[in-house]
Amino acid sequence: MKGKFSLDSYRVFSEVYECCSFTEAAARLYVTQSAVSQSIRQLEAMLEVQLFVRSGRAVKPTVEAKELYAMIAPALETIGEAEDKLEMFKQFREGSLRIGAADTVARRFLLPYLQKWHDQYPGVRIEMINRTSTEAFRLLAAGKIDMAFVNSPISEEKLSRKCCLKLHDVFVAGEKYKHLKGKKLTREEIGALPLIMLEKLSNTRRWVDEQFRNSGVELNPEIELGAHDLMVDFARIGLGVSCVTREFSNLSGELFELELAEPLPPRELDLCWLETGNLSAARQKFMEMF
Repeated sequence: MKGKFSLDSYRVFSEVYECCSFTEAAARLYVTQSAVSQSIRQLEAMLEVQLFVRSGRAVKPTVEAKELYAMIAPALETIGEAEDKLEMFKQFREGSLRIGAADTVARRFLLPYLQKWHDQYPGVRIEMINRTSTEAFRLLAAGKIDMAFVNSPISEEKLSRKCCLKLHDVFVAGEKYKHLKGKKLTREEIGALPLIMLEKLSNTRRWVDEQFRNSGVELNPEIELGAHDLMVDFARIGLGVSCVTREFSNLSGELFELELAEPLPPRELDLCWLETGNLSAARQKFMEMF
């Protein structure tokens, strides 16, 4: 067998076979009749068989052509369906995005973006995976999610990242601790209060602990919680002083921020992903929102 496999040649052959006409096949393919004739001649030369016999203006397939069409027609149909599917992906009419984020990030930050995306591209399904930053790292590395919104600091060097929001860790209290209003508290004084903090596994908790430890203060909270919103509620009813992220907290009403003589440095909410070549069109478009 001479020559190389040519998908275009088989497409031309399929059109001619179905039309029994070079002219009609050329019209359906939006090419000239001479281009169709040349493609068939090249295919016949490559396969070393005659595929069509001219009969006036029409052409008749040979026995070899019938056998060839029976074998390639299903493949061409499958390829066509695949191309149509990819075109829908490129136009954001189909597809999916798997996003990892903590409950608080999803509720307090992502919701308006998710709504905007759904309004613009309803055909692209969003799958939210609610996990802590540490767990999101593992899912990214395993290829089980496409991207993750995580609180810095991020130690994973292989992750690409994009800053979405500056975060500030603050201590808040309710009416029970109103005597602390207006006072600048040292880190030692903060450490002596009945603290409510996130669990030790959280990225935020490890960061705050490290900042205080660098100042020689070891934090020993009386209450540890897994939900950020609960810490706000606990502080509001006077169960202690909560360490929360200002940007994710509703501090209206009786809650107030304690003033620190040495405020904690800001952190970031980062959008992270693994660089594995070209990003999918949907993922790239989603990331452009931030």
